[in-house]
Amino acid sequence: MLQAIWYLSNHIEFGNRLPPYLDAANPYPQKDWTRLGFFQWELDTLAREAILHCDAVRGDQVTAWKEVAALLNKLKWTEEQAHEATTENIFAEMSRIAHRQFHWQNGVGHTSFTRLRRMYRYPGMDGVVQDVYGLTTEQVALGGFAALATYMQHFAITPDWPENASNLLQFNCRSLIENLTTDLVPLRQATLNARSLDENWSYTFSPLWLHPLIRIEDGSRIICPIPGLLARRITDGLYFDIAGHDVDALSAYLGPAFQTYMGDVFGRANKGKFRVYPEERYGKKGAPKDTVDWIIEDDTASLFVEVKLLKMGNAAKVYLAPQDAVTNQFKKLAKAIGQVYATLRDATEGQYPSWKPNGKPVHPVIVTMDNWNLFTHTVQGLLDDLVGKELDRRGIERTILQTNRYVVCCANDFEMAIQVMHEVGINAVMKDMTTGDKVGWLFGGHLRSAFPNSLEKVVPLFPEERSTFLANIKQR
Repeated sequence: MLQAIWYLSNHIEFGNRLPPYLDAANPYPQKDWTRLGFFQWELDTLAREAILHCDAVRGDQVTAWKEVAALLNKLKWTEEQAHEATTENIFAEMSRIAHRQFHWQNGVGHTSFTRLRRMYRYPGMDGVVQDVYGLTTEQVALGGFAALATYMQHFAITPDWPENASNLLQFNCRSLIENLTTDLVPLRQATLNARSLDENWSYTFSPLWLHPLIRIEDGSRIICPIPGLLARRITDGLYFDIAGHDVDALSAYLGPAFQTYMGDVFGRANKGKFRVYPEERYGKKGAPKDTVDWIIEDDTASLFVEVKLLKMGNAAKVYLAPQDAVTNQFKKLAKAIGQVYATLRDATEGQYPSWKPNGKPVHPVIVTMDNWNLFTHTVQGLLDDLVGKELDRRGIERTILQTNRYVVCCANDFEMAIQVMHEVGINAVMKDMTTGDKVGWLFGGHLRSAFPNSLEKVVPLFPEERSTFLANIKQR
C-alpha cells in the first residue's frame, strides 16, 4: 500500500508516470490533479492508516487502482462520520481544512527553498545547523535535495545510500538522513499515540511529517512513502530540529535571520519607488526602544512591517476554535500585533528618528513564517478579541483598529505582494485589505482577485540562489 501511495503522490505533485496497475487512477491525457477525485492530503491520511494497520511483511500487495480507490472512499466516509459541520462550527472547520489542504495545493517551490537556504546561512545560524546535523547549511541543502531527487524516482534506498551519494556530493550526509528516518515499530506507536477517534480524526498530526523516511524489514531498505513530505521536511521542517536542539537559537539567530531576509526581499523588490527604513533605536537613553522591524514607504502610504517567526502550533491546525489549545496559540500572535501598535503610536507622535508621519495611510503588517490562514469569521474574530485585550493591557485605544487595521501575512504571500505594491502602489493593495469586505482575506486571494495582471509579473527575487545551487550540484 505504501508503494502505491508513493506512485500516486509522486504523480500528483511531481508529474511522474503511474505504473500500469495504477493507470486507471488518472484517465485524463494531461496532469490535472483537480479532476482526479482524490488528493494529496487524503494520501497523507491513508499513509498514516496504512502505517497503523498494514503488515509490512505478510500483507497483501496492491494490484489495482480499484483497491486503493475503495480505501480512499472508506476514508472519505470516515471523515464524514467523524464530524458533521453545523452552522456554529462551519467557519472553524473551514480554517482547519485550509491548514490541511492549502500547503499541498501550493506545493514547495523555489521561493521556499531559497528563503530557508539564505536564512540558515545567517551568521550564527550556520553554526547551529552544524551542531544539529554535523553539516553546513549548504551541505544540508545539497544532501536534502539529493535525497528528494532520489526518492522522486525510487521508493526505497539501501542504508548505504549516504556513502554512495558521497561520491557525488563530496561529503557524507548520513547524519541528515538519520535525522529524517525512524523504524516502523516506533513510528507505528507514535502514530497510535497521536491518533484521535473523534471529530479531529482526519486532522491529527502524523509522525510521518517528522520522519518521512522509514527503515523497514531487517533494515535493508529505507522507504519514503510521500516524497512531498520529505520536500517539506527539508525546507520549513528544519525548524523542528533547531527548536528541539536549542530553543534559544530561535530568538538569538533564526529570528534575526528572518528579519534580515525580509529586508533583502524589500531591497530586491525596490526598483526606485520605495523608501526603506530598517529598525532603529529611539527614546530615552536610559530606556531605549526599538522601532518596528521595517518601514516601507512610497508616495501613497507606509507599511509598518514586523517580522515574526511565530510557527503555528499543531493544536491550532487540529482543533476547532475557540478551544483553549487554539486560543493559546493565537495569544502569541495577538501579543506581536499589540507590540506593533505600541510602536506605531510612538511613531505617529513623531518619536521615530528617521520616519515621520506625513498624513498618508499607515498599514501595520505582521509577516510570519507560517500561513495562519486567518480568513474565516471564527478565527479572525478570536484574534480580534485577543488583540483588543492586548491593546487594553498596553493602554492603547481600540479605535486604532479602525484607523490603522493590522494585516497578518505569511512570507510567501508577502514576497508576491511587495512586488505588486511596487507596481500599483502600497495603498492600492492595502486599502481593501484593511477596510470593507476584504478585511481578513488572505493576501494571495486578494492579489488574484484585484491585481491578476500585476501578479503575472511577479518573479523569484533571488534567481542567483537557484543558479549557484544547481552549479554546485553539477560541479559534483
